[in-house]
Amino acid sequence: MLLSFIGIYIVSEILAYFIFRGVRKFYLGSFGSNRPMWNGIIERLFLYLCLLSGIYHGLVLFGALKIGTRIKTEENKISNDYFLIGNMISVGIVLLSVNLYQKWI
Repeated sequence: MLLSFIGIYIVSEILAYFIFRGVRKFYLGSFGSNRPMWNGIIERLFLYLCLLSGIYHGLVLFGALKIGTRIKTEENKISNDYFLIGNMISVGIVLLSVNLYQKWI
């Protein structure tokens, strides 16, 4: 069962890599550094752990932490859109993967 989860996790991270690569290219005009990629991997791992262990309010904690780190009035609209789209894709990939894991494995 652990190997099944690891397989689904790896496939979802590969999927996330290609989706975010396109989003970053669209909003930022370049692929940029790899730091956001590693942040996203850590964030999704946290979300997986919360959902698989039944700690659903971890999603609220995650959202509050993300908002708290982004409260800046001087941010431009493109950066805010990129941030919002990125978080929605990240949470969506985790929810889809956990749902597939719980139904099929």
